[in-house]
Amino acid sequence: MIEDESHVRELLIDLLEHDNFQILSAANGSDGLHLAEEHLPDLIICDIVMQGLDGYEVLRRLRQSLQTAAIPLIFLTARTERSGFRKAMVMGADDYITKPFTGDELLEAVHARLQKQALMRQAYTIHDYLQPPSPEVLHPGQTSLRSCPNIRESHLYQALEQSEFELYYQPQFAISSGALVGAEALIRWRSPLFGMVSPAAFMALAEETGFIVLLDQWVIQTACAQAKTWQDAGLCPLRVAVNISSLQFNHPHLTERIDQVLVTTGLQPQCLELELTEALLIQDVESTTSRLQELKELDIQIAIDDFGTGYASLGYLQHFPFDILKLDQCFVRDVNINATNAAIATAVIQMAHDLRLIVVAEGVETEAERQFLLQHQCDVIQGYLMSHPLSSADFEQFQRTVSGSSLPI
Repeated sequence: MIEDESHVRELLIDLLEHDNFQILSAANGSDGLHLAEEHLPDLIICDIVMQGLDGYEVLRRLRQSLQTAAIPLIFLTARTERSGFRKAMVMGADDYITKPFTGDELLEAVHARLQKQALMRQAYTIHDYLQPPSPEVLHPGQTSLRSCPNIRESHLYQALEQSEFELYYQPQFAISSGALVGAEALIRWRSPLFGMVSPAAFMALAEETGFIVLLDQWVIQTACAQAKTWQDAGLCPLRVAVNISSLQFNHPHLTERIDQVLVTTGLQPQCLELELTEALLIQDVESTTSRLQELKELDIQIAIDDFGTGYASLGYLQHFPFDILKLDQCFVRDVNINATNAAIATAVIQMAHDLRLIVVAEGVETEAERQFLLQHQCDVIQGYLMSHPLSSADFEQFQRTVSGSSLPI
């Protein structure tokens, strides 16, 4: 949802959430593009008239990106000129809703677009099954269904064998000093067949097929080796954070595997952080506690990721041996002006500090958000305000441009 008028945005969110949709919202075109690129939503609803990037420019950039080109977009507009409608459709909009509109009109348009998208994906699946995919030639104005490709398990194994996966690193900064203290490792797939593929397009398949165990192991090995390479190049030690899946966490030899990675790479254990989600942790509390204790004996760092968005009880924080709590972006966004987010963020930071946990705020995108988090003594921040995720080479160069890098341990 990209809408700059707050009352309209809130109305749309209420209508759609009542119909059981999950909504990500942005108040301007730039933030909307960031959300679309990061989350690859099923549908985008975008106002046309906005300050900064208007709806037409948002649409143009979406259609230029392989990752977002095929996401259906519905325009919202108070304009009634036919020329505006024609321009929108020529540029690749899928539908438009004129203001004022009823809830039924909105939901009818949304369901129609999603149904059409599902049929298109089904048609592509059938085509892909009957005929192996081949490189696609695009002409100006065309979009590609390859941005939502029918990826099969064999493609994933082939990608791993042919070194098509790569890690990007998003810098993390100590908010009080501005020192670079760590990085979150984020996987990308540079496929010669599908182009640059977002994790959202293949992670579900990786988990369903069990391929995620191999992929997680590759991520841990690669991130640790890269962190040690940076240290050997004379750069200050940083903590590198990697996410691990439920299947990997429950693997009987996880602790031994991580210990072996640390031995073979030579990375100090305190420089590795494992990020675990709330949903993963509560599957079997007794088993989880035992596994976390095993990992802590390696002297690595343990983080609970996206805190507040899952189902974990606050009581678990007392029993699980965490070192870091990551405050989810949904509570950071507009924290300086959103009273609810401000109350949640402040309470979580205070609670985490009482439990002697480091607090990392994700998705910091404005100076006002940073100032709020600084004022309320958050420890570490990451987000587009400081830097987008960077390739390993770009991250190394980035490290050389900042000073005072050190681990907050």
